[in-house]
Amino acid sequence: MDKIKSRDFRILKSLNLSGVMELLSDSYGYPIDNMRIWPLTLRTNQTNRPTTLEVEDAEKTVYDISENDPTWIVFLETADPECQKALPHFDKENDVLLFLKKYDPKTKTISYCGHIAVSITQKIYELIPLLCERGGFPEGTPLIIYEEVKPNLTEKIQDVRLQLDKALDELMDGDILVFQRDDPENDQYELATAKDYFRDLYYRIEVLLCDKTNLNDPGFTLTLSVKMNYFQIAKAIAAKLDTDPMLLQLFRAQPHRDGPSHPIRCAYEGTLRDLIFPLKPRTPNVKKLYYQRLTIKINELENKKQFRCVWVSNKLQEEEMFLYTNKDDTVAGLLMEAKLLKNRTLGNNGSGKLRLLEVISNKIHQVQQEDVLLECLNPVGTKTYRIEEIPEDQLDLNETELLLCVAHFQKELFSMFGVPFLIRVQEGEPFTEVRERIKNQLEISEKELEKIKFAIVLLGKTSYITEDEYRVSIKDFLPTSGGAGAMQQKAWLGLDHVNKNKRSRYNYFEKAIKILN
Repeated sequence: MDKIKSRDFRILKSLNLSGVMELLSDSYGYPIDNMRIWPLTLRTNQTNRPTTLEVEDAEKTVYDISENDPTWIVFLETADPECQKALPHFDKENDVLLFLKKYDPKTKTISYCGHIAVSITQKIYELIPLLCERGGFPEGTPLIIYEEVKPNLTEKIQDVRLQLDKALDELMDGDILVFQRDDPENDQYELATAKDYFRDLYYRIEVLLCDKTNLNDPGFTLTLSVKMNYFQIAKAIAAKLDTDPMLLQLFRAQPHRDGPSHPIRCAYEGTLRDLIFPLKPRTPNVKKLYYQRLTIKINELENKKQFRCVWVSNKLQEEEMFLYTNKDDTVAGLLMEAKLLKNRTLGNNGSGKLRLLEVISNKIHQVQQEDVLLECLNPVGTKTYRIEEIPEDQLDLNETELLLCVAHFQKELFSMFGVPFLIRVQEGEPFTEVRERIKNQLEISEKELEKIKFAIVLLGKTSYITEDEYRVSIKDFLPTSGGAGAMQQKAWLGLDHVNKNKRSRYNYFEKAIKILN
């Protein structure tokens, strides 16, 4: 009832039927003789259909007629305004009110074609000329006629030579006839018959589709069948987004909170019914899926390995990034994928070459060699991997130069923060020159730089630098053995200063734990 055009009237319970007819006459502009009320009643098959108004006394109140129901729903039949005649008499014993619908398999649409009141002894084939006229078909067009028993039950009328009371099971006022052109070309369409259409209609639901990459995306709604498979769902979404279904990846919604769950494989053999969870207990009728646009086809993507990392710009701005490489690929292949994705954002004065860094607890641990297999890299705990463009001055180092890790901490080494970075240092150069390069890299003022203390950190110990006196000694930063069989430790340059952006610890790959009572 919420999808049809209707009009509401608020009337007194004590108003009689004559008063109702006068009200409707004034509202719609029809004489009372040109209108007839058909109350909607619930049948045993759970459908609401118009029935004859069994009231002889026009002075009976609406409250009594509706059997004390505060909402009285009726179908108002009106005469053809062009005829300017009263409605013909309706014989309750020998006539029947029928509604007509036309189905078009090409457009998969149902069109309402009005109603008729005919004798129950009239034969089905005698209605065909009228159905052709109502449906806009040429006279003599062969038709297939169905009875719509209920939304999920539509039966074809096999013998059109039968009378209505013999052809339709339990003929009653409000029964619905559905017709379509009998055409061999119908078989090429997805829903070839009206029976197929109503079966599909019964299984349709509204699904909210949201962009996984946009947390604030309000999404859009599509009407889909719960019997759709993965590719039928993807095709419907792609049509709305004007893209290729193969360039979409779909995700379930999490059952207990907003947000996407695991991706759905394109080889998934279930149906939409199996993928849908109610969005929240308070909104059980809202169904939700997430989608993500892809740059490669979904079947190719699923044969690749997803690698999560961080992209760091030349201004030390971080951005989470997902890359897809072959499962047996190396760091070189990963960097190639990253370059294809970030080529437009590379600096004008950069080298155009990328590197992969292993970062542990806000400190660069090592630069990964390009021949390392990706399966050997495992971002767990505070370990992450980041990709960045190599500055021009760090491409080719001679024997007197070194790439030095620079990291931030506040008083204690366990209190590290910020984005670490690499700088080039040279044997014997004054530390004041290194200090100037750090200032330029951090894009801070001299006043801010004066608040930073510099220290060489090795094996958990700090040695603070006297900036004006110290000259770089490469051996101070070379790896030192931690003992037999122990991993060699490399010194790094610490920047000891107050963390102005202090916040709760955050890791790109950490997930919140939610306890549900």
